[in-house]
Amino acid sequence: MTALEVVLLVVAIVAGVLLVVLLVARYVVRAMRRKGAATLEAEFGEGEVQRSDPLANYFGLESRGVKQMRGNGTLVLTRNQLWFRRIGGNEALEIPLGAVVDADIASSHLGKRVGRPLLRVRFETTAGPDVVAWYVGDAEGWVGAIQQAKQLLR
Repeated sequence: MTALEVVLLVVAIVAGVLLVVLLVARYVVRAMRRKGAATLEAEFGEGEVQRSDPLANYFGLESRGVKQMRGNGTLVLTRNQLWFRRIGGNEALEIPLGAVVDADIASSHLGKRVGRPLLRVRFETTAGPDVVAWYVGDAEGWVGAIQQAKQLLR
């Protein structure tokens, strides 16, 4: 086998592996979207959801520290709350909009970053203040929607 044949073989193998990875990733993303849509349908009534992201990447609650796991799930804004459930999880994080102190953009949360803007929400709990963050497709849009929903509560 010549050097050129070896190079072509390696390139073909790498291209094949990349193709398989892309196909698997595409399948996984579609499955996550379907799961998110099913969650929305099961948890919320028609017209209740103001904004949603079935692939929101959860960066954790500040009160639980840096060792918690990130994970994708469904993030929902209704007129009364911000709601999140991780894919495969049973427990939902429910933040009443009246408890939200601020929503803004962050570049990292708990030492984790993705190189894109994160939606960061500061809120009050019975145990004191807390902060949570997600990577969502349109973080700025989420900030505006949360601020607008908060104003409508007044």
